[in-house]
This record gives sequence, structure tokens and C-alpha cells, in this order.
Amino acid sequence: MTIISVEGFIDTHVHTGPAPFQRIGDTIDVARWCKGSKMAAIIVKSHFESTITKVYHARKEIPGFDLFAGIALNRGVGGVNPAAVEQALKQNAKIVWMPTIDAENHVRIFGEAGAFGNIGSSSYKNKSSRELFKPYTVTSGKGLSADAKSVIDLIVDFDAILATGHLSEKEIFSVVDYAVGKGLKKIIVTHPEMQCPNLSIQSQIELANQNCLMEYCAVNCMPMFQSVTSDQMKDAIDAVGADRSIIATDSGQPFSPKTPDMFRMFAQVLHEKGISLEDIATMAIKNPARLLGIKPKLDKVQLAEELFGVAQNNPHSE
Repeated sequence: MTIISVEGFIDTHVHTGPAPFQRIGDTIDVARWCKGSKMAAIIVKSHFESTITKVYHARKEIPGFDLFAGIALNRGVGGVNPAAVEQALKQNAKIVWMPTIDAENHVRIFGEAGAFGNIGSSSYKNKSSRELFKPYTVTSGKGLSADAKSVIDLIVDFDAILATGHLSEKEIFSVVDYAVGKGLKKIIVTHPEMQCPNLSIQSQIELANQNCLMEYCAVNCMPMFQSVTSDQMKDAIDAVGADRSIIATDSGQPFSPKTPDMFRMFAQVLHEKGISLEDIATMAIKNPARLLGIKPKLDKVQLAEELFGVAQNNPHSE
């Protein structure tokens, strides 16, 4: 039996505390777990603020492990706010997510901003006490808004990564068309399999043909958030191609495993379903490293010599 190790893996989608949502650990906790499992790096995400400060302090506490920051364009940063994006990028944020839980499309799917309907309803609510904002869109009239264009222009200027967040399919194509036209080559389509955006396989292929990377997330195969089966996830990867895909966890929820455990489970399941180790390495190591502009620490998936106290060469293990 082949038991996969997450050594060298890079997770592009990790949530940490503190946050209005309950999280399984803060950034230092998560970085410690990931370093202990020999992962190479994580990108720390927050729906509520830029993660620059979180990453700064975690780097000091957990030296020798790479952490990267970003900004999601929700109410905590003023929505689709070019000024906030510029300040984040000046402080070495590597990724900008278009609106997520405060997006118009998110509200359309889940019923309200800052929540996921009945999913994790006891720990996943961030309702505003007053009507302080309107859900965000990147469009105005028949095209992108001026602010959305300015945000993308800044991402291009700083050679950062654009991620599509929880936008609708129509919004995603508008964003990608403009970004590609501006020469941006680092675009992630955020969990295309999730309820928002819930992209068809054909739409995923069309976006991949524009040099976007599909980011398939473990959480969407987990019991609480499940939106697809592992077979459907595997089918999407096969259709799009591993060279145009990333696997990540979207971890941090109190009802999900710790990040390295979740990543290992996801990779293991995909491999058991038929995804080759070479393709796992492409999606979990090589493609994320290319986006971040760093050298991969490994060029292939490592196998765990011993996991859960069971050696791989144990003839009695199953």
C-alpha cells in the first residue's frame, strides 16, 4: 500500500484564527503543524482582513517555514477597494481574492452575507448588526466596474496572484477576460466545484484554456461542506488536466482536520481513485510553487515511511 506524505506540499488556501468564524487554530498553530509534517508553505487566507500581520508574526515564531499573505475583498477591507489592495501588495501580499462571503453571488447561493446557510450554522455566522454594506459585485452595467479593473491592474503591476473568490460564473469570465487581456499569468479559479461558483466541467476547461489554474479544495469532499464526491473531483481533474490544476485544503474549520492531515487525506483519496503520484506532485507542489515564484523543495511526492505507527512494508497492514 502506498501511503502519501505531504512533505514539500504547498497549500494555497488555509484559514486561521482569530476570526469572526471559529477556527481550529491560529496562524502560529497551523504553521507549526504544517512544518512538523514537512510541508513547504501555505498561503493564509481570511474573509475578514488582509493576512499580512498574521503571517508576519507567524514567520517570527516558526522560522524555516514559508508563509504567504493575501487580501480578500470583503467588508473588512471596504469591498472591491483598490486602495486597500495597493497597501496590501506594497507589504508583499501575494494573492488577491475577489469578494468571497460578502459577494452578491454568495448571498444568492447561501441566503445571506457572511454565512453558509445550514453548513456549520453554529460556528459560521458573521451577520452585520446594522445594514453597514451591500454585497459586492465586480460588474457595473454590462462590464467590469472601474474599481474591479483598477484592482486587476494593481495585481498585474505587482505580479501577484488573482483568485476569483465566490463570484458568479459570468463575473469570473469577465474578470479573467480583462486580466488575461492585461497580460496577467497568475490566475486561480477558486474551488470551481463548490456551490459558488459551481462551474461546469466545460466552463472549467474554457478557463483553463486561458491559462487559469483550477483550485480543487479538500473541504468540498468533507462531510460538512461536501458539494462533490471524490469521484466527481477526480473526473474534473482528469478533464481539466493536472498541469492546469491545484489541490488545496481550504482548511481551518473546527469540523475539519488539521491542515496537513486534511491535505494528506485529500491527496491519498485522489491517488486511490486513480490520480497518479506525478499528477499529485504537479498539483500540490509544482504549480503552487510556480504561482508563488519559489523553487519547489521536491519534484515528486514522497511516501511516508511510517504513518500512524504502521510501517509501509508491513505485510499485515491493509
